[in-house]
Amino acid sequence: MTTATPPYAWLNGSVVPWDECVLHARSQGAFWGANVFEGLRVYQDPDGERHLFRVGDHLNRLRRSMKSLHMEIEYSDAELTQACTDLVLANDFDQDAHVCVVAYFGLGSSFDPMGHTNETGVHITSTPVPRSAAHERGVAASISSWRRIGEDSMPPRIKTGANYHNSRLAQHEAMRNGYDTTLLLNQRGTVAEAPGSCVVVVRDGELITPPGTSGVLEGITVETVAHLAEEHLGLTLRRREIDRTELYIAEEVFLCGTMSELLPVTSVDRVTVGDGARGPLTRQLQDHYDDAVRGLGKNPQWCTRLPAATGRNGAA
Repeated sequence: MTTATPPYAWLNGSVVPWDECVLHARSQGAFWGANVFEGLRVYQDPDGERHLFRVGDHLNRLRRSMKSLHMEIEYSDAELTQACTDLVLANDFDQDAHVCVVAYFGLGSSFDPMGHTNETGVHITSTPVPRSAAHERGVAASISSWRRIGEDSMPPRIKTGANYHNSRLAQHEAMRNGYDTTLLLNQRGTVAEAPGSCVVVVRDGELITPPGTSGVLEGITVETVAHLAEEHLGLTLRRREIDRTELYIAEEVFLCGTMSELLPVTSVDRVTVGDGARGPLTRQLQDHYDDAVRGLGKNPQWCTRLPAATGRNGAA
C-alpha cells in the first residue's frame, strides 16, 4: 500500500493542495461523523486510458443517503462528476485509484454538533490503490463478537461516516486476534456483511448474498457481480438470509466492494472454506469484473472515460 501524500484534493468547488483540504474540528461532519459519502474507483485500461467506474450509480446512492439525513448540497451530479475528473487528472496517478466523495454538515450558527444547520459542503480525495496480493491468495475471516447495526438504530442503508464505527470496532478486533478481516452477524444472528464489503456465498453451485433487509449497505459491486454472473455464467445471485454455519460448509465465500473488489475468503473462524484456496467461480467472476471495470466487457455504460492529463499533475 502506497503511503505517499497525494498532491491535490477537491474542496467546495476547487482543486486545492492536499494539506488545504480541511474542515473545522467542530464541524458536524468532523465532530460527529454527520456526513454521507461514496467511494468509487478509477481504473486504467490496457491503453492507459482511465475510467471512473459506475460513477452515476455511486452518486445516485449518495443522493439517497443525503435524502435520509435531510441534507442538500449546491452541486449537481454533473458537477461532482467533473470534480472527480478534475481531481484525478490533477493527481495523475500512474495506477488504479480510489476516489472518495463526502458531503458533510458544517459548523452551524450555534456550534452545537446536534443543532440543526443547512450549512453543508463537499470534499473529494483520491489516493492510489494497487491491487492486493489477497486478490488471489484470499483472506482469513472471523465472526465478529460485535453485531451489525440495524435499521431501528443506525440504518446501514445510509452510507454515513458515523455508521463505520461499527465496522472499525469489528475490523480492529479481528486484526488483534490474528485475522485479516471479519464478518458481522445482524441482530437475528444471520450474516450481514464484512467491514466495508458485502458477502457472497457459493453453496451447491448457487450464488447467495444477504438481502438488503439484513443490515447491509445496498452494494453497487454486489449488483455488478449479479449482472456479470447472469450474463457470463448463466447464474442468478439469490438474496436470502445466510446462517453462520453455512459459511463453514460453503464451497466458496468472497467479499465484494469498491475497495475490496472481489476478495476470496479462504477460512472462517479458522475453518477452511472449500479447499482453502480461491474457488473457480470466484476466479471467473474476478476476471469478468476486471474486464468490466476497464471498459473491456459488454457494459461500456458503466465506465466514464476521462480525458488524458495534459501534463504531470494536470499541468497545462
